[in-house]
This record gives sequence, C-alpha cells and structure tokens, in this order.
Amino acid sequence: MDGQFMNKIRILLLAIHYPFAIKNYFERAIRRNPHLDLITVGPFTGNWIPWMGGMNLPEKYSIPPTYPLPFKPNIGRVNYELVRAQMPHEWKPDLVLTIDAGINWTHKPSEGVVASVFTDGHCLDYTHTRGVSDYCFNLHPSYSAVGDKVLHYAYDPAEHYPMTDVEKDADAVLIGMPYEQRVQWVNALREKGLNVLFENGPIFDEYRRLNNRARIGMNWASIQDMNARVFELMAMRLCPVINRVPDLGLFFDEDRHYLGFETLPEAIEKVLWAKENPRKAQMIADVAYQNVTQKNLTYDKLVLDILRECKLYA
Repeated sequence: MDGQFMNKIRILLLAIHYPFAIKNYFERAIRRNPHLDLITVGPFTGNWIPWMGGMNLPEKYSIPPTYPLPFKPNIGRVNYELVRAQMPHEWKPDLVLTIDAGINWTHKPSEGVVASVFTDGHCLDYTHTRGVSDYCFNLHPSYSAVGDKVLHYAYDPAEHYPMTDVEKDADAVLIGMPYEQRVQWVNALREKGLNVLFENGPIFDEYRRLNNRARIGMNWASIQDMNARVFELMAMRLCPVINRVPDLGLFFDEDRHYLGFETLPEAIEKVLWAKENPRKAQMIADVAYQNVTQKNLTYDKLVLDILRECKLYA
C-alpha cells in the first residue's frame, strides 16, 4: 500500500447479490481493508444463480447484503432515496460504488462520489450508467468508451492460489459455462486421452481445488474479452492456454506467460504441447505466477485504484 488514509472511508456498494458474482471479489477486498467501512445493498437471490437456466449453489455462499432488495426480472435500476431512508441518518457515504453487471441507480445519488464498475462492457449497454456516475471504470479495455477509466479483471489472493495439499491427478481444467467452442475443445482433448476437468457451478473453495488438480489451465473467452479466469489461472500457478484477445498484450507476453491460440486445431495443439513438455509448461506457469503476484494484479489493488481516481485516497 503506497498511499495514505487520513480517515475511514465509508462505501455504499450496490450490486446484484448472487451467491457468486464479480462483485464478491470487490466486496471481499473492501472488507479486508481496515480503513474502509462498508454497507451493501441490492437484490438478493439466496443461493440461486441464473446460470444455464438457473441452478442452486452451496448455501454457505448465500450471504445477504446489509439491505436486501427483492429480486425480480428487469430490476435494473434502484431509487437511491429509498435506500437512503433505510440507512442510519448519520452514516453518509464518501463513495457510492456500483458493481454494474446489470443494475444501477435510477438517478444519480445525491451524496458522495458516485462510481460504477462495468463488469460486462463486452455485452451490456452502459449508456444510462455513464449518465448517473461521476467515474466509470471499465474492466474491458477493448470495449471502453471515451471518458471510461480503464481497469481490468484481477485475482483474489485469498481465493486463487496454489494448493500444495491437492494431488495433480488431471491434465487440464476448464471451469465455466459450456460454450460451444469450449465443449468441442474439451471433447477433442478427451478423445486424445487427456483427463480434462470441465464443469460449470464450482465456485470459491470448490473452484480453487478443482483447478489445483490440473497442471494446464484452459480458457476460451466468449467475445474477445480478457476475462477473470486469465488472472486466476496464473495466480493458481497453472500453465494457461488462452485464446488470443486484444487486451492480453497489455499485461502478458505470449509463450512467456501463456500459450495462445485462435482456432480449435491450434487450441488442441497447444494443450497437447503443454502435456508433452511438462518442464517447459511449468516454467510458463511459474513466470506467469510471478508476473501477477509481483504486479499485485488483485482486487485489493483495484479498490485502491478506484479510491485514488475518485480523490479519496492519495
């Protein structure tokens, strides 16, 4: 931490409170910082998440916000004054922060600096959000607009790390939605005899353990976006095999930090190379791990970057 906090900063965090969402990592990073005081608000879904038509995740990850709102289709926008009426009168936010994966304020809040983090700039329209925010932080550099402050995804040091007590009993792993290109990739590798872990649903502890069972981490982004899995695989010290997207070059070097591909045959080839060259693949994993950890590409740092940009942290 290279800056200085003069006073405790009060943060009001708006988000959709699924059992798993990118907002969880921002929330956990804020809670880890003793200089920050947090109140959370937003629709609460219990342990249900709308993946693949809807699924229930472990109850232990169902954590309600300070002020839960009812979850209903197209909730989209929230009236700040209705939320303000529930909060202690003396508690005034220094920062009103929205992790916007489909929700924001109806009108700009009347208190504090108002900032929004765009988690899905590759597929959501943030025109309204830009109009109700003082600062807009876009996690997708390639999908940013004029005026957006460019950030990136990250890893959570409390969740994404190498586990020495887990046996490496799989060749490769891909935890995520079963997009067509991912299914074809996994099936082709399995036909060649590789043991590939491929699931959608494991999060946090279960996600980390599954990834740590493999030596090769696979990622194929949906729409040319550098997603969170890129940082997570590196933080867990796996050899990343990743499709080439424009943002990768901002942080990583191909063949040094990851193995890149564009087509299915090339994706298959790169995983097979990593399988057949374990020492070289491990060197890539080690260098990638050192890169993300030494550069502190964490959500904790992103929180500080947001506070600094909002003139709340020097």
